Amino acid sequence: MPALLISEEILSQFADIVYKASGIIFKDSNMAVLISRISSKIKEKNSQVETYLSQLKTDKNELTSFIDFVTTNFTSFFRNQRHFELLEETVLPQLIKDRASSRQIKIWSAGCSTGEETYTIAITVKEFFERNNIDLTTWNIQIFGSDISLESLFIAKEARYPDRSVQKIPQNYIDKYFTPLEGGKFYIVNDVIKKMVKFDYHNLIYGSIITSVDVTFCRNVLIYFDEDIQKKVLSQILLATNDNGFLFIGHSESLVGLFEQFKPVSFEKGIIYVKQ
Repeated sequence: MPALLISEEILSQFADIVYKASGIIFKDSNMAVLISRISSKIKEKNSQVETYLSQLKTDKNELTSFIDFVTTNFTSFFRNQRHFELLEETVLPQLIKDRASSRQIKIWSAGCSTGEETYTIAITVKEFFERNNIDLTTWNIQIFGSDISLESLFIAKEARYPDRSVQKIPQNYIDKYFTPLEGGKFYIVNDVIKKMVKFDYHNLIYGSIITSVDVTFCRNVLIYFDEDIQKKVLSQILLATNDNGFLFIGHSESLVGLFEQFKPVSFEKGIIYVKQ
């Protein structure tokens, strides 16, 4: 069904359903995304706008499927590579020093989508340990990925990606940590990296799945929330984070004037927020 046939009143009801289920807000700047998702679902089901809206209000399984579809975002391996350079060159050396006695480091990829960011973190950690001649097996490194989309989490756990997804990965990493399938049309993450990572369902507005986190990546997630939900999500991350823990957010996002409990610290390659 053409998107232009969706009235403002009906569109507002769809937006309200998504907001209540996920905290994600749709307004003029991104309403076209919601319209596109609704139109695709209606075409897929050969339904009508009002009929599908009613289904979302009564069918929990369909609501879950719709939220999955609406909230799945673009991601890639080594997206905004400077963040991973900061992780390797600045954050991990500090944590190795600070955690010398416990030998435990927890990293959380919050809003991990289909897992590319989470696996990139694992590769970065493994490379750091190798380059610094530190035995990884003597440390308890916990890397968690969480998302609200069950479909995205299934892809993340499967760790099988089309060739276009690995284009930003250095060739030596592809050779070392991936196995090509179907003549290079797909690549699967090798077990040595997969075993470093755990994935789980989690809605960021409802508490945290882990505690005592040292580093959180929550990049290009806050932009989908209104200010109230942003503060709620950041409060949950704050509670889950160790003192002096680190937070990475998207390059177009900022906490200045929004949430002062994480202080921005500038480095040559970017900004990291630190829990005070």
